[in-house]
Amino acid sequence: MPNEYHVAMPYFSEDDIAWIQEKVGVVLRGKLSTGPFVKEFEEKFAQFVGTQYAVCLNTCSSALEIALKCVGLKEGDEVIVPGQTFIATGMSVTLNGGKVVFAEIDPQTFCLTLDEIKKRKTNKTKGVMLVYFGGYMSPDTLAIQQYCRENGLFLIEDAAHAHGSSIDGQKAGAIGDAGCFSFFSTKIMTTGEGGMLTTNSKDIYEMARSLRERGTCIETKQEIYTFPWRSSRVPEITAVLGLSQLFHLNEWLEMRNKVAAIYNKAFEKSEDLHALPNPANIYNAYWKHIAVIDNPAISRKDLAETLKAEYKININWAYEPALHLQPVYRKMYGINEGHLPVTEAVMKRHFHLPMHVGLTEDDARYIAKSVLEAVERVKNVCQQS
Repeated sequence: MPNEYHVAMPYFSEDDIAWIQEKVGVVLRGKLSTGPFVKEFEEKFAQFVGTQYAVCLNTCSSALEIALKCVGLKEGDEVIVPGQTFIATGMSVTLNGGKVVFAEIDPQTFCLTLDEIKKRKTNKTKGVMLVYFGGYMSPDTLAIQQYCRENGLFLIEDAAHAHGSSIDGQKAGAIGDAGCFSFFSTKIMTTGEGGMLTTNSKDIYEMARSLRERGTCIETKQEIYTFPWRSSRVPEITAVLGLSQLFHLNEWLEMRNKVAAIYNKAFEKSEDLHALPNPANIYNAYWKHIAVIDNPAISRKDLAETLKAEYKININWAYEPALHLQPVYRKMYGINEGHLPVTEAVMKRHFHLPMHVGLTEDDARYIAKSVLEAVERVKNVCQQS
């Protein structure tokens, strides 16, 4: 049993480290940036996701921004974005000149629904940002895909948390016009920093490659620039780390699902909290395991403090505040609390348990048991006060 349980941790085995060190030697004697290792990483990641193309980038934020540029977002165009997401999802719209239309999430999935998209759509709507928060996919994902196609809307998948998630056998990142993944240090697979854009569109692929290189014309060796953009290039060492991580991804996803199953089963009979459901047709990569407090007498903050002090277990939650309540958007759109009441309410009650490669099934059982004990402690203190 470790001294302390962390919510997320990167993992590289001794064999991985030895392989990485060998390949770094190759990099240092060759091309340092956006070279053969990046190309190999792109090809293998596209194969994993099930798309024809992938473009490795310096961050997922760059992937999101470039994706929207590639689908032709223009000044004043509206894009539907869930309130429960990271700032980069909204900013990719804002920095491309679009208007963010904030939408409610389904509290049972933490994702957008088709009904919510229909409710928010106007004659200015150009597309949807479908976010797979924590790796959870909306049961409406394929219906949303069809609706967007029928209504001439682009669909960008923010799959930053969903490396390997799938619905009816179709992987996240292969459903929309483009998928965007993060390789930040806390993610399911990591390169420290980094991102990937996946697509089946040759036009998006070629434009994304150009934008990675500051908008250069990729069809000539001359220094000619055809689009206004910035550098989003990737060091070769980043791709080396990515290849190492991708090699293990399927086994890591299996481990995450085993841990999640233990958490889910432990919470089935609790009247104080519940885990999000796991539909049979959806495979969850479980970047985060999401639990929701049902008893209003239980303080999330008190639960976190009790778990850390008494059981050496860390929990956390994201995002706080919600996207639409970030100061930049409050000021920009004049938004106040209550704009998305469903999203705001559930975001105050959810939390994430430890979920990473370093956990064993015994660890998961200990964590689940401890959470239920800590809930009782917090509840008893509240009742006595």
